[in-house]
Amino acid sequence: MTIEQITALDYWMIIPLFLLGSALHFTYNWSKHNKSVAIISAVNESYWEHIKIAFWPVFLLYVVEFVLGGYNISSFIPAKTIALYTIPISMVAIVFGYKHFAKKNILAIDISAFLITIAISQVACSLLMRQLSADFITIIISLCFLVFIIIAFLVSTRHSPKETDLFKDPITSKYGLRGHK
Repeated sequence: MTIEQITALDYWMIIPLFLLGSALHFTYNWSKHNKSVAIISAVNESYWEHIKIAFWPVFLLYVVEFVLGGYNISSFIPAKTIALYTIPISMVAIVFGYKHFAKKNILAIDISAFLITIAISQVACSLLMRQLSADFITIIISLCFLVFIIIAFLVSTRHSPKETDLFKDPITSKYGLRGHK
């Protein structure tokens, strides 16, 4: 695949990624609380769990693109890694930003924020892939950051930090799996 083909696919996939992420909001309940499914699904209503269900579909797309030829593009891994990091950053910025003014969650804005977050990730990736020229060291550093964020998502549902509201379910005031009703 060329950068142009990957970019076209990334843009085309914004809505399917949004729909897949939206479905992941419910898969934990649909699976009758299967802890393996909890790794990729929302287990409560915390911001972290919503970030997680945006992250995994985008990551899956990037794995598919890598296998289909992204490995031939030196900027692929660094651009995709940075794009994955835009998901938590943009989600928190958008949601906490509007909540500062609204003083509450508004479902329509939350859903829009989810879609916008995925779109930001895809656009950032497209721009970065075209502009970066990555050498071996940059790719290795990017892989380290990629492994770090994947581990964070794999571990944080089961062992979520108690220091921040990012991981706290606003309905039950609990964290991780314990936050599920």
